[in-house]
Amino acid sequence: MLKSSISKRLTLYSLILVILPLLICSIYMVDYFYKINITDKTNSLKNQAKTIADISHDYFNNTTNDFSLLKSISDDTGLRITLVNNRGTVIYDSSHDNTSMDNHSQRPEILDALKIGTGSSIRFSKTLQKNLLYVAVPVYDNKILLGVSRTAISITPLENSYDNMRNNILFIFLAVTIISIIIGIILTRHFTNPIKQMTLDAQKIINGDLSTRMKINTSDELEFLAAIINKLTVRLLNKINYAQTKARTLSLILDNMDNAVILLNDKGIITQTNRQAKKIFKITPDIMQTYSINCIGSTVISETAKNSAQENKNKKITLRIKLGNTEKTFIVFFAPFTTENKQSIVCVFHDISLLQEITNRQNIFVANAAHELSTPLTSIKGFSETLLDSNLKDTDTAHHFIQIIYDESCRMQYLVKNLLQLAKLNNEDYRKQLVTNNIDCSKVLTKVTKAVMPLFTEKNQLFKTNFSSEKIYIKANSDLFKQIFINLIENAIKYTPEKGTIELSYEADTANVTFTLSDNGIGIDKADLPFIFDRFYRSDKSRLRQSIGGSGIGLSLVKFLVELFGGKIFVHSILGKGTTFTLVFPRQQK
Repeated sequence: MLKSSISKRLTLYSLILVILPLLICSIYMVDYFYKINITDKTNSLKNQAKTIADISHDYFNNTTNDFSLLKSISDDTGLRITLVNNRGTVIYDSSHDNTSMDNHSQRPEILDALKIGTGSSIRFSKTLQKNLLYVAVPVYDNKILLGVSRTAISITPLENSYDNMRNNILFIFLAVTIISIIIGIILTRHFTNPIKQMTLDAQKIINGDLSTRMKINTSDELEFLAAIINKLTVRLLNKINYAQTKARTLSLILDNMDNAVILLNDKGIITQTNRQAKKIFKITPDIMQTYSINCIGSTVISETAKNSAQENKNKKITLRIKLGNTEKTFIVFFAPFTTENKQSIVCVFHDISLLQEITNRQNIFVANAAHELSTPLTSIKGFSETLLDSNLKDTDTAHHFIQIIYDESCRMQYLVKNLLQLAKLNNEDYRKQLVTNNIDCSKVLTKVTKAVMPLFTEKNQLFKTNFSSEKIYIKANSDLFKQIFINLIENAIKYTPEKGTIELSYEADTANVTFTLSDNGIGIDKADLPFIFDRFYRSDKSRLRQSIGGSGIGLSLVKFLVELFGGKIFVHSILGKGTTFTLVFPRQQK
């Protein structure tokens, strides 16, 4: 574009500026030279014609026929002398026989001579076959018109000079034109080469090479323009780098956020997603730009997105959707926006499944806690009312009712104590203040055994222990560690019939200490095993619960304490044959 436009125009303009004035001057000079020479010739012929007129009266009056004088003048001066009478008849011509010449009354120079006193003209003479300059003056005798004296001279030498001058000027003109073209091309290239280089550099910048810089050393406006473009390029590069940094930051945020983000176009087609959205909804590359949001299993999203785009307002919905074998709950936010005259909708999926589950568990916990507390309270209230209504004369019955009230109060106290214990352990500040140290497993378990031995005696059960003689240490809080095994042993005693057997043992390797508590009690159904550590969960839903009791908090507290001390707990049970609890703790050196 530059080569065919600016270069040619600059060359053309320079040629016009140089050649046009030269051409005008040349034409003017040639024309001026020609006119000056014609004027000089005309004046000279006019004077000569007047001289001839002064000596030609006798020829018009026919007093003499001797034209020798005129002949000699013609021969000496090279003039063509013609005498025309007042009727237009040629009475003498120095170059031709006058008798064969036609009437000259209508010749322009003769008409002008008779009209204004002198006349001249240039025309081709058929007689002499060349261009002549004719000048005529009238001849009077006592104010009587006798005729016209006309002189003529060939202008061939003048025309030849004119032609030579014109040719020379034309040659000079052509030479100057060629030189001007060459100089114009050189100057144009000198001027346009920096522009071409700037164009090439600008094209590189347009193509994305922002490291390109224009290096123009012309010490003029082009160099200043190149410097400005370089500054603009640097600013553009900085802005692009800043935008790319923001884009990368936003991309990292989107890809590493827990929320799934999906971008839809105005037709509901998925155009972009973050990593979490691909993971949750199994969005593969072939789905992008091809399928609508309905492919994730719900049409509510596309309908809400459409309404959001039409109303140009943010929307929010709660969505329950089944993904694989699990059901998820999302709060979905819709935000429409417009880019490049195209409307898009960004959908943010906030997974509240865990929060929903926690809420549900809290509701269940509250309901279970209320139920567990209401049972002993009902018993206490009922037997208290019975005692109040009786006359208390039957001491055995009264004692029985008071014992029931006492047992139910202890049960309620135990439940509240465990709940408070869980609440304290859930508090992070309390856990930070909790003192832990390396404790001797044998020493602590011996204290546990002494504490629970009366319970075994009461149910006539056999309690076996198998403790290592080696000093083995774990890191824990001594009181809470004892509570773990007290809860497990009390639980085993409840669900093991009279004369049953319960065994507690432990062994250690270089890394871990493994504790085992087994019984031959009623066991736990396989379907209940995954839930026995849930709060208020109890596997016995029959009348056995009424006779055994229990709050469903003990095992939940046990698991919490085991994990608090960095351990793990496992359970294995066969219905009707017994249950085995296995606890594994990291071993510590004294």
